[in-house]
Amino acid sequence: MYPRFLEKFDSLLVRAVNKYANFRWYSSPLTKKPKADKEHYFKLASEAKLKKYPIINNYEQKYNYSIDLDWMHELALHTQIVVKKSELNYQHGRLLYSSLRSYISKNIPAYVNIIETGTARGFSSLCMAKALEDANIHGKIITLDVLPHHHKMYWNCIDDLEGKKTRSQLLKNYHHLTEKYIVFHQGNSLTELQKIQMERIHFAFLDGSHNYYHLMKEFMEIFPRQNENDIVFLMTIVLNILV
Repeated sequence: MYPRFLEKFDSLLVRAVNKYANFRWYSSPLTKKPKADKEHYFKLASEAKLKKYPIINNYEQKYNYSIDLDWMHELALHTQIVVKKSELNYQHGRLLYSSLRSYISKNIPAYVNIIETGTARGFSSLCMAKALEDANIHGKIITLDVLPHHHKMYWNCIDDLEGKKTRSQLLKNYHHLTEKYIVFHQGNSLTELQKIQMERIHFAFLDGSHNYYHLMKEFMEIFPRQNENDIVFLMTIVLNILV
């Protein structure tokens, strides 16, 4: 029989580990201060807008749907234009929008259930919400991330110059879309996906941990809840293979 004092110790240990894990994501996980001035962020945004992506153009032409670029670039200014070493690229917003609109037009569902892992600042979720709104269809996007939604922090974006914000505040100009379609859920996707009561998942975007084991675990939570023609959208590199 397991001694009572050891049960209590184990309980305290688990609570301590969880508290530390949560503290990590509440303690300036992205940056401790603004990384650039407004001019630099606008410069990055301008450079990103000028880049050409013929493959993405062809994809949109093939599926007959394309997102409003002015709308997407404005959203990207607050959610994708960041200071980092790698090249800025948020064209997945175009791919998600086009793919989801095409799926809706071909399958004509009455309601669309969507799962996303890796919310970050909310760019991808809003691109999918825009697709639902433009298609005039009901649906729900449950998006998961370890980053909190209602905790003020710096996000490594132009909005940091106004002080710390919650993700909710960061996306205030898109309140009508977040309220209508999006549920922000905090937690590790490997444990939280199991808790989501969604029998059918029509569309999923897996962009959380870019790790083969993690990605496959997420996929195996999604795939059994899909029917023929449903979509799992993977925007990542796994073992040097583009999926």
